[in-house]
Amino acid sequence: MTAEQIGVGLVAARDWERQAGRDEHAGLGAAWEVEEWERIDVLVRSGGPGAVYDVARDEQAQAWLAEWEQRLQAGRQGRQRQVRERVRPADRVQVRAVLPGEAGRHLRALAEERGWSAERVLAVLAEHVQFDDDGLVHVPPVAVTPAPPGLETDHEHPPVSYQVRPRFGRDDYGDSYGGPMLDW
Repeated sequence: MTAEQIGVGLVAARDWERQAGRDEHAGLGAAWEVEEWERIDVLVRSGGPGAVYDVARDEQAQAWLAEWEQRLQAGRQGRQRQVRERVRPADRVQVRAVLPGEAGRHLRALAEERGWSAERVLAVLAEHVQFDDDGLVHVPPVAVTPAPPGLETDHEHPPVSYQVRPRFGRDDYGDSYGGPMLDW
């Protein structure tokens, strides 16, 4: 950029800074813009007559560009690390199993008898699973010991009961009830 182009940019930045007093979102950006144009103006003037501004020779701009590139690279590496972590299999697997019929009844009975949840009994069995080279899965005999005193099983949540009856319909609003309102 020539000194004339820099002068035009500096005038525009100072105008923006004056206008920024009326717009609270532009204040800091406008002040920084003027400061940067003034810094560039000083660089070009110190170069003598006919000097032009070149980003490649501006040490401050090169330091900022290197810092910006470093932040971009760190962001890319962070995103790549997150993708790798998502793809990597977890050490834990959460499974919801439905055991029908006889197997489900036996599992539930064993769990209740020992004071555990059915899920916990399945977890104990899964911890002892063995795999053969043929792909067969075996669970050797495993003792499911009673739960320690005071440890309760995971029971289903009780049904929801309202303390105050919900207000719907003509009974609650009288004759002014016009039916359900549709928000078109």
